[in-house]
Amino acid sequence: MKKALYILLVMTIACCALCACGTDDIDISSYADRQIVLRGITDEDIIITIADLKAMDCRTLKTECTSDKVGVVKATGPELDTVLAPYGVSKADFSKMMISGSDEYDCRLKSDYFTEHDLYLAFGIDGEPLDEEDAPCRLIIPESDSAYWVRMINMIEFTK
Repeated sequence: MKKALYILLVMTIACCALCACGTDDIDISSYADRQIVLRGITDEDIIITIADLKAMDCRTLKTECTSDKVGVVKATGPELDTVLAPYGVSKADFSKMMISGSDEYDCRLKSDYFTEHDLYLAFGIDGEPLDEEDAPCRLIIPESDSAYWVRMINMIEFTK
């Protein structure tokens, strides 16, 4: 009986280790304090850091863009609704959003698009920290054109 319990315990620990999100393995130390401005949720801008994102309920998902520019990635980060939940809103509460990168690239999405798709704020790709071309955060929309996958995110503006 003790041997069976021991085996069960070892298997449970191994399963938990293999099924974990993997966020503890991604070293974001070089950009953990970088900020993303969330505008339009409240009267004041909300500032979150990449460390804040990593502390949220995250998911690691393997997806492919529909264009040939990026290919298959394994992205790690929270879903946008997870980020919005502490403020009592979801993406469905907005009619538009604009995601901007520090490279001055932005993507404007309407509610009919973003309510039909999951949007993830990835702080890691393929189990590794983002490189300088993508850090501190990259938008990942599974099975969509990579033109929507804004990198270097520094602001998300929401319109009701």
